[in-house]
Amino acid sequence: MRKLAVCLLSVLIGVCLIAAEGPAQPTESGLKSQVEKLYLNYRQLDHVYKDLHNAAVSEISGSDIQLSYIQKAYLFVSEANLVCYYQWQLLSITPYIKNERKSDFFTLRVKGLDKAIFESRDRINSLKLYFGFIESPSARKLIDSAIGLIEGNIYMYEQIFTILRPLTNTPDKFKLKI
Repeated sequence: MRKLAVCLLSVLIGVCLIAAEGPAQPTESGLKSQVEKLYLNYRQLDHVYKDLHNAAVSEISGSDIQLSYIQKAYLFVSEANLVCYYQWQLLSITPYIKNERKSDFFTLRVKGLDKAIFESRDRINSLKLYFGFIESPSARKLIDSAIGLIEGNIYMYEQIFTILRPLTNTPDKFKLKI
């Protein structure tokens, strides 16, 4: 009985010590993993952009309107990719931020991620609109691929948002939402 009491007391003290340390910091590996995936998506979306550009070049001898639609589509892909690159670039420097400044940095990054989610969804909607007017099967396939990659970016933005949100210094009354 006495051994059981000592074991329970040890466990209780351990739990109290863990609770006293405060909320757990995001795992560097979890954040780093998401940032690395974001970079890989950026590279893939860049390839899709270049392929869409080439698809537009192949339409030069065809209809002007089709060329215009494909050009608009690859500009939307380029914009979404720029958003992705910007987020990756800022998030990749996280290990170099001083610990006493990280909450400020995370606050800005969470706001930036919220904006990136909105902008990426807007680009998807624009691509879906132009998709309906594009006749080229290869361009349509590339746009489908781009939409999938941008949706992947949004998913990663949301994952990173979830990791960073508890570490921000945003007052509760101004809670950010996805």
